[in-house]
Amino acid sequence: MSKFKNVGIVGLGLIGGSLALEIKKRGIAVCVTGFSKRLSTLKKAKEQGLIDEYLVNFEDGLKDLDFLVIATPINVIKNYFVQIKRCKPALFVIDVASVKERVVKDADAILGWNSNFVSCHPIAGSEKSGIDAVKERLFENKFVIVTPSEHTREENLLKVKEFWRLLGSIPVIMSPSEHDRLLALTSHLPHLVVYSLISLVEESGEKRERLSNCIGTGFLDTTRIGKSSPELWTEIFMANKKNLFFWISKFEQNLSEIKEMLGKNSCEKLTEKLKILKQIREELDEKGRDI
Repeated sequence: MSKFKNVGIVGLGLIGGSLALEIKKRGIAVCVTGFSKRLSTLKKAKEQGLIDEYLVNFEDGLKDLDFLVIATPINVIKNYFVQIKRCKPALFVIDVASVKERVVKDADAILGWNSNFVSCHPIAGSEKSGIDAVKERLFENKFVIVTPSEHTREENLLKVKEFWRLLGSIPVIMSPSEHDRLLALTSHLPHLVVYSLISLVEESGEKRERLSNCIGTGFLDTTRIGKSSPELWTEIFMANKKNLFFWISKFEQNLSEIKEMLGKNSCEKLTEKLKILKQIREELDEKGRDI
């Protein structure tokens, strides 16, 4: 039985398009309506069966929705809040952005404390982007961080948790600030480090052909996320730079500690540290299997 009559999704890239696919496949809504500024994206989504109908004009479609997912870049979410406030302020709305403090603050300021907005972030994705990257079961057995504000009503929190469970996800509640602090460590910093590592290849001065002969799966696996959208990650880095600065400093301290061990030929000390880090990494795999 469908939980919603008409779900709208604005932004039909990897996350938004995959959500549309799963909502339709699992019968979570009677109708899925797509919104995008690109008519070509909307037509492709309709042809692929991701959506039932589409509209280029966002405000025209709001009146028929009972649930909206905003899956756009961070910098434009605020603009959609303004339009929702003007046209249908009581609409049930979620977003799926990678940075939460800014989004929740904007929602409270524009939609108001009595709005039906709940901020979310599915911990699922890929280095690929756009509608061609849409993936089936992208959210299955994946955590979704739900970050209510202090004004979020319990009924809306329950509603959004049930929505993600229907998609096969595992909802976890956090404050927006805790989310941004932790994601800066587990996602944003790794992307920044990978981009920095790739830049060393370009700046090394080594001949590209000779260097390529020395690149194996270790380097390629480590730097896979460096193929992610530069525009997307520039937005994320800038939106969460306060927390990034903190973890960059911690990373530099750890790197300096290892550099010092190398300089002092502290083999035993370095081996012991690497053993501890190896165990920590293996424990992450064990926890993943427990999901």
